[in-house]
Amino acid sequence: MSYKGEQHEGVRHTVDKLQDAVGGLVGRVSAGMTKEADSFVQNAAIGDLYEIASAELALERASSPEVRAWAVQMIDDHMTSAHQLAAALEMNETRGVAPIPTQLDARRRTMYEHLESAPADKFDAAYLDQQLLAHEETFTLLQAYRREGDNSQLRSFAAGAAPVVARHLSHVKAFKQRARAS
Repeated sequence: MSYKGEQHEGVRHTVDKLQDAVGGLVGRVSAGMTKEADSFVQNAAIGDLYEIASAELALERASSPEVRAWAVQMIDDHMTSAHQLAAALEMNETRGVAPIPTQLDARRRTMYEHLESAPADKFDAAYLDQQLLAHEETFTLLQAYRREGDNSQLRSFAAGAAPVVARHLSHVKAFKQRARAS
């Protein structure tokens, strides 16, 4: 690749990171205001879908064994979360709540595409950056819905899922701190 091509790729990667950060901030603000069951289910389910898809990509592209191990954990934990959400929607208390979406929304599809196009030497850092954004948003969503959500069954799901996501958030922050230190 020519110097000019490398420069263009670097600029594009920087713009992608900035777009992801802005999207993450908007998502986190929106997550903090989610009180309706339909919106909660959509956001929680899409969060799980994104986590699983991005982790599968990380298994293909990550260079660090630690990042690969993290990706395996994300697949396991977010598949469990997706199954628990589906089970919660089978209860009488959730009758009439919108079904679980099966595809990423535009914002998370864009994040996935940015991750997919990240240069090989920047993939691990891009994945961890997105993990931080995604887990901050999900934790905010779960905490807000647990406190003020309009469906008791889904509030219970949020209360149960929040500690797992808090642990994920703590781990990804530690990963990023170790990466900065090295």
